[in-house]
This record gives sequence, structure tokens and C-alpha cells, in this order.
Amino acid sequence: MIFIKEYTVSMSDGVRLYTRLVLPGDGTGRYPTVFMRTPYDAETTVTEATVRYYENDSLLQHGYAIVYQHCRGRGGSEGVCVPYDACERSDGLETIEWIRTLPHYNGELFLSGGSYTASILLMILNADIPDLKAIALSVQTESMYHRNYFNGMCRSYCGFEWWLSMIEPQQPRIAEWKDIYLRPYRDIMKRATGKELPAFTDGLLHDRYDDFWKNDPRIGVMETLRVPVLMVSGWFDYYCYGMCSMWNKLSPETRKRSCFLMTPCGHDLGVRKDSCYPFLNASLPADREAEWFDSVRNGTEYPYSELGKFRYYSIGENRWYTANEPYEIKPSLPLYFSADRRLKRAEPVCGPLTYEYDPEHPKHHDKHDYMFLCDYERLTDDGVTFFSDPFEEDASFFGPISFEMTLNSDCGDTAFFMRLYLAEDGKCYNLTDAITTLLHADPEFKAGKPCRVRILSQPTAFRVKKGNSLRVDISSCSDCYVPHSNTREALALAETVKIAHNTVICGQSVLKLPLKK
Repeated sequence: MIFIKEYTVSMSDGVRLYTRLVLPGDGTGRYPTVFMRTPYDAETTVTEATVRYYENDSLLQHGYAIVYQHCRGRGGSEGVCVPYDACERSDGLETIEWIRTLPHYNGELFLSGGSYTASILLMILNADIPDLKAIALSVQTESMYHRNYFNGMCRSYCGFEWWLSMIEPQQPRIAEWKDIYLRPYRDIMKRATGKELPAFTDGLLHDRYDDFWKNDPRIGVMETLRVPVLMVSGWFDYYCYGMCSMWNKLSPETRKRSCFLMTPCGHDLGVRKDSCYPFLNASLPADREAEWFDSVRNGTEYPYSELGKFRYYSIGENRWYTANEPYEIKPSLPLYFSADRRLKRAEPVCGPLTYEYDPEHPKHHDKHDYMFLCDYERLTDDGVTFFSDPFEEDASFFGPISFEMTLNSDCGDTAFFMRLYLAEDGKCYNLTDAITTLLHADPEFKAGKPCRVRILSQPTAFRVKKGNSLRVDISSCSDCYVPHSNTREALALAETVKIAHNTVICGQSVLKLPLKK
């Protein structure tokens, strides 16, 4: 049995937000309360399906009340939706004040959110919330810079359609919009909607970590957090790096009371039913948050991870392991890029390998928010492909992959995109990737001058079995990123492009794999 009551909670500026209170049992009594907010739900009528959903909710089954709210301008809430606006912070804090007035509230507050719904919770964590007991956050970073950029490359292609869906739900999908690649990119929102949206555009105009990014209210929240947090991400989530960074920013006192779970999944954290690769025992338990909050309330052991530890799934081993952090120093296995398009442990063939990159006709490499299958025989036709020799024995790896490269271009700047695959039984499966611009790696780079680059991928964990090998594709474009113009202009401002001839200097470039002992 559950009890559901709907409210419109008024904010200080008069905007009313649709809010749903769900209680276990008959609605009497006082309960610890989990607060969550979302922009993704349009349902404002409690139906039989709604009731059935909540009857199976593990939080309610564990005796928690839920306060569930539609974000401003979304679903049943009034106002205008502007993602990441300061109103998200004030709306959250004012709703917490309202929760404290509820006769069912027992004085214990818990926060839960994933992706954007985690981001707007992070916005309030630098406030004084004395009744906050624990948090569960997944697939999000506390830094808008890390959301928008990776090693100087703008990631907004993987988020632009999301922005449109938030502010203009009726806009056509990007695949149906022929002008997506028009430059300058800073005008992309205006071309799509006919109006400016500074909340989106301003982030395109700051491609270095400057004071602009320090205005984010989430900056510094992890360092000052004093309540235990359960963090969950996936090796294929584009916020994996950001979440690992958040974990390492926790104070020693907070981290020893917290947990971090890393799955072999993407942003939705689900093991795909049509997954091309077998992930046995990889699905997260549905009650992971309820059990987490219980363990904090009762001072008991958390069943899914040791406190203070990083719990991760190793691909190919189908096993969970425990470490102190995602970046533990490991001995490395070097594989040298060889001009015969091999990855060699010794004596690589030295020399340059050059390919052409045309920003006007980018051949995108799919974004990697899950593990996908790549044809073993199909080599990249807009870059260069390398294969290692078959491994002579099983080898396990854990941590970020280091690409230590000597690169060159006949343009003033360009991008290099590297993707690592597991080549197994005549098939290739993506593991991780990395990208950089030459100017990001060396602000003094000049066309035709070899550039020494060290790029770290997002961390990963996998095993290469005896007889199988690794593959690396090097190109200059991926679906997540704005195609580089091959000029020294900022990516969002460039109006003209050049065709680049980009070079990997073999014999001077090496892939370093973090061996797990």
C-alpha cells in the first residue's frame, strides 16, 4: 500500500512547481525523505500505472518517503526552463524548506539524482543543509568545463540536441536538420531556434579553464562535502572522467564513509539487452540506493561495496574488483606505433603515417556511450589503424590509457582522436578513447613542427585473453565533438576551414597500458 498526494509548491518569485509526495503504507507516520527533481517527466495525473510503479519502488519498500518534483518550465511546473540556471539552485533549496513543514517528515533528508538531475542537486550542496544525511549521485560531473570540453575539444555536439529538447521540445532532431555543420558554431542555437541562448553559447566561447567556469555553483562542492555519497558511473559514460575526478576531490574523512561503483555501461547505466558483448553479473541491483541510505542511517555494512573504496567491473573477466581509486599507479605495458601499422612491444618500424582530414566532410566515429561491435576487416578510411600481435598470455588492465605520441600537421591546429578496441575472435569492441588538439597539448605549436603529446583516456578495466589482440584507430573527428576547423581560431568562432594532412610519427609514439597485477 502507498499514499500519493500532489502539490503545487510556490517559489519566492511566484512560480509554482508540480511536486508529488509518495509515502509508504497508508500515509500516516513520519519518514526519512528522499528528495529528487527532474525535467524529464510530463505526467501530472496519478494513474494506475503510476501506482504500480511506486508499489515496486525499493525506496518505499525500505520505508522512505519520496518528494518528487518537476523542474521549472517542465512537466507540470510553471516558469521557463533554462538548463543550469541559478533558479535550479533556489528552487531546490526552497523546496527543502517546504519539505521541513510536512507533518510526515522525520528530520532526515536524502538526495538522489542522475545526469542532469544529479547536476541540479550538486548546485545546492554548498548550502547549509543540517538535516542532510546522505546522497546518491550518478553519471554527472560537478564541472561545466569538463562537461563541455575534453583536452581542448568542444563536446557540445553530444549535448546540443538535449539542450533543444529542454527549451524547444518541438524542434526536429539533429539528424533531420541539414545545417548542423554550418559555421561559426557559436550561432548554432540561434540558427536552430531563431534566438540567442547565452546559457548555451557562453560555454562555447571559453575553451580554456578560466574564471568563467569558476562561477559554476558546483565548483568546490566535493571538497567541502561532509555527508557520505554513493557515486555510480560507467566505463562508457561521457562523465566517467568527471566522476572519477569528483571521487578524488572528496576529503579523506568523507571518502572513507562513501562508495563509488563503476559499471561496464554507458550513461543510462543499463546493460543493453542487445549488447554485442557478454556482461555477466554486471547489472546493478535495483535497491542499491535504498540499501545505501539504510547503511548510513543504521551504521551497517553496505552490501554492494566496501566503504571508502572504488568498486569496478572488469570487461572480459566478468568480475567486480575493489580499488582505492580509479587512478592507482600501475606498471605499464608499452606498445609502440609502427609504420607497418602494427603495435609492437619492441623494434617498431620508424617513419610517418599521414592521412587527410576535411572538416567540411567529416567522417564521424560514433560516440561511445556503450560497447559496440566494429567490423574487424573494416579499417578506418579517414585515419590510420594499428593492430597488436596476439597476446601470448592473458593480461588484465585497469586505469587510464596513456597515448604518448609525436604528431604533426600542415595546419596551424587540428585534432587527433584515438580509440582503443579489444580485437577478439575476429571482432572488435571499443574500450575507450581520447582526443586532443595540438594547441591544447602545446600552445607554441607551429604547422610542420612535430608536437609531443601525452593524452590520457577515461579509465577502463579489461582483460585481453591469450590469442587475442588490441586495435587502435587514429583519426581527427568523433560524433561527440565539434569538427575541428584546422585553424588556430577558437572552435566556436571559426568561419573558415582548411583541409589538414595529419601525421603520426611512428617509432616515437607509444601506447602505455596500465597492467593490473
